[in-house]
Amino acid sequence: MDLPYFFMVLLTIIVICVTFLLRHQRTINAKIGFICWISLSVYFIIDYIVIQTTTVPYNFLGQPMSDLGVTTCGNNTYELSSLFSSDICSPYHLLMNWTFTLTGLVIFVGTIFLHQFWPDNRKTRMAAIFLVIFGLSYTMAGIFPADVNFLGHTLPSIPGMIVQIPALILIGLSIRKEMPRLSIWTFICTLITTSALILMSLQPFVDIFGFLQRILYGSVYLWMVITAIALWPLYHKVHQM
Repeated sequence: MDLPYFFMVLLTIIVICVTFLLRHQRTINAKIGFICWISLSVYFIIDYIVIQTTTVPYNFLGQPMSDLGVTTCGNNTYELSSLFSSDICSPYHLLMNWTFTLTGLVIFVGTIFLHQFWPDNRKTRMAAIFLVIFGLSYTMAGIFPADVNFLGHTLPSIPGMIVQIPALILIGLSIRKEMPRLSIWTFICTLITTSALILMSLQPFVDIFGFLQRILYGSVYLWMVITAIALWPLYHKVHQM
């Protein structure tokens, strides 16, 4: 394993350990959680920068997001790549893979630290588990680029494309009385990410797989950003009492 990817693994282990050690420090955790989820707003800025640096044309609509993290240039650099593209070359692949890794970690940390704002019941605990899987699957995609370890990249990514749906449904149901507007927003994002997943599974839409994949993940990122902003006043209200 190359040194940068070793550091990704090391950072992931440290973040997971520290997060669980600090999970009961509610005041500082809330601030960290807000920052983590709001920071997801920069993901597609980096995505755009990396796309602009590719040395062969990158099809934003058709090619998977993973292509930007492929470490080698050429044709058929990983299994199934021929379904989406004939050529890949992303000089900033390391930046993209660090972005994948850090994106998953901030989702993970935000999920654990902001759980305090949801009703404490089985639904929200299950939702937290699903979102933890969602985040860590993204981290694994950065640690294992598709051309280096296709199974290590792909297998964790599969649940990460699905688990956000039951997570958002459970949260939406749990907060529909206490936070009706946020509940509606949650169900809207659930509908968007679910629709994207369904369309991705249909062969005629393979030409826009990359676009649908960005909607699939981006709708959840947007939900997290807006949700963190919406919960922030609640934090200040509680701590002013």
